[in-house]
Amino acid sequence: MDIPTRLAICARRWHLEVGARLPGGFRSDVFVGTRAGAEVVLKLTVTPEEARSEAAALTAWRHTGAAVRLLDADVECDALLLERIRPGTPLSRSDTVAVDMAADLLMRLHSADPGAFGFPTLAALYPALERQSREDIEYERRTRGEPNRAAEGLARLDAARASALRLCADAPRTALLHGDFLLKNLMPDGTGYVSIDPIARLGDPASDIGFFAADHAPQTILDLAAALADRMGEDPERARRWAAIWAVLQTTSAWREDQAGLDALLASGIIDSLLR
Repeated sequence: MDIPTRLAICARRWHLEVGARLPGGFRSDVFVGTRAGAEVVLKLTVTPEEARSEAAALTAWRHTGAAVRLLDADVECDALLLERIRPGTPLSRSDTVAVDMAADLLMRLHSADPGAFGFPTLAALYPALERQSREDIEYERRTRGEPNRAAEGLARLDAARASALRLCADAPRTALLHGDFLLKNLMPDGTGYVSIDPIARLGDPASDIGFFAADHAPQTILDLAAALADRMGEDPERARRWAAIWAVLQTTSAWREDQAGLDALLASGIIDSLLR
């Protein structure tokens, strides 16, 4: 079905008045709407699997207060009906976010029972994440005319993969991970923050910590991972190792404005020591 058809079906089913498309969607099409006078968000995912997985994750997290609230789902239309977060302005790398806030959100997310839904494991998903980084670097090199861009990251993909699979295999426990716990997916709701747009998976809690840290300024990545893990009662060294893995993938993707800083971090040798 095309988007107008899906919107029309959702509007009838949920008695919605569908409004403007919201900015910032990467894979999904997201629209503001009203229902019985209340603002809502209508999210159309690319595939039914993505709708089912996100709905299952948000259901698992419904009592934690750490994620946007799911109001309903229609997997035939690959659609999610979500609460509207206000003020709901996404954070950026220029925002200073307290470690306490990120730690609190992650601890609540990781404490949830994933239920019976068949979430994929991080180990199973990792090859696809690496493939995406390889596709990204090809695109960035081609469109920028920089054939050697992100060579430091590309040279370390094999080591990062091996390290990731080792960490997955010996994880001390398994949690329902957000999978895309980034500043842009944390929104203020007037009293605190909630997370949105999960790419849910099962795996090592330290991987979410490292993923979050790797989205920050290169010189802060490893210290932030350790500080966040310490605040959460997780192993700081595991968090640093995961941060090193995600830093390799971020460097290889080659789209960040601070690419030179990422290259320098990898060239320093500290990332190599954490990948061993």
